[in-house]
Order: sequence, then structure tokens, then C-alpha cells
Amino acid sequence: MWNKLLSLWEARGWQAVLGHLSHTLAPERLGPSLTERIFWRADVNEPVVALSFDDGPHPTFTPRLLDILEKHDVPATFFLIGRYVRRHPDIAQRIAAGRHEIGNHTYHHRIMPLLPGKMLEHEICTTHELIREATGREAQLLRPPMGLFTRRTVDVIEACGYKTVVGDVYPRDPNLPGTERIVSRVLRRTRPGSLIILHDGGNTRSVDRSQTLTAVDRIIPELKKRGFRFITLSELIEKDKMSESIQSGSS
Repeated sequence: MWNKLLSLWEARGWQAVLGHLSHTLAPERLGPSLTERIFWRADVNEPVVALSFDDGPHPTFTPRLLDILEKHDVPATFFLIGRYVRRHPDIAQRIAAGRHEIGNHTYHHRIMPLLPGKMLEHEICTTHELIREATGREAQLLRPPMGLFTRRTVDVIEACGYKTVVGDVYPRDPNLPGTERIVSRVLRRTRPGSLIILHDGGNTRSVDRSQTLTAVDRIIPELKKRGFRFITLSELIEKDKMSESIQSGSS
């Protein structure tokens, strides 16, 4: 393992090393055992998965991603940052014009557990209004920035009318591990009911999501070849509820 970390450090720097360690630990896979208030993945046997993208809309990478999704005829769920919706309402409109779903990713992308209650509400509600003004959509799903939350933050999220979601397949694409690693990490961990976490934007001065876009262009046809069907996150949540209802009725 140490040789692998050293080679990553030499080739791609500290970001890739941190991403590798985080991917290996994969705390998101433990999510369902931590709390049922958060949606992590659907408990289904049907080969359905949902793609989701965080930190947009980005003026360069989001339109390119939308072209890829249109080429492969698959929907996705976009968790948008409020201040970027304010800057690029036209891109948010293009997302809404397709088969895609829009979720809330707060206004500034700050660590939610560190914010006081009123500031949490402002982050959520301001973004909600911006999404509605730009797209006509009423967002109902929220992914906490960096997947970080506490019971208090989930209480506020729910009080604002949102369902908190995270996901169970996360290849750490913001750490720029390389296209091959993004593809292999997603393919290795995707199973029926998975919610895949990727990024089309970012919060640094220099954002490069070309690795992610190239990977998505390969992941979609490969998962289709394996029999998977792509649906929106809301559709995935509904399938999870139906599965839970059937299991409850048979017990």
C-alpha cells in the first residue's frame, strides 16, 4: 500500500493521495448503518442506478456534461450551488429543460455542521429561491457539502422541506486521480440501487473536471452493457420506498 501511495504522490501530488485514502476508507458505504434519515442508496434488486453531479453549474464543464448525457440518453441529478446559479442561470435552465433533476447544494458550499441555525437556513432557502427563479423547479433534495452533517443540520434541512441525500459510490474525482481510476472505482462499487457521486463544478479558482467528463463518457455505456438502467434520484428513492413497503408487507 505504501508503494502505491508513494507512486501516487510522485505522479499526482497530495490530492491524489488523500483521495486514495478516502476512497479506501469509503465512509459513505457505512451510511445506511448510521442513520435512516439520510438517503444513501436504494435497497433494490432491480439493476437501476442514479448519476448525480455536485458543485455546478459551471460555465465550461456543465454544458459539456449535458452534451454527454444527451448523447447517451440518460438522466442525472444536479446538486447546484446557489451563488453559481445566480451567475449562470442559463445553464441551470438548460439542466431543467432536459430529463434531469435539480437538487440543492447550499449557497456557499460551507461545512454545514459549523454554521449556526439561521445561517444554515439562509444557505438552503436562498439557493431554493434561486433555483426556482432560474428553472421554475421546486428542489426537494439536498446534499450537504462534502457529505458532512450532524443531527442538528439534518433537523434544519428537514425543517426547510428537504430530504438529505449522500450516496454510496464516490470515486473522489475532485482529487484528480486520473480518468482510469475514476472509471474503475465507479464500476467496481456500483450495484443495483447505487447513487453515484461525481462533480461538474468546484469551489477553487482553477476547476478542471475533464477527467470526470471523460470518465462519464465511458462509465455510462459500460454500466448499460452490464444491464444497468439510469434513472433520476427521485425515481430511485421511490423504488426504495416500494421495496421497503413490499418487505414490510411480507414480514
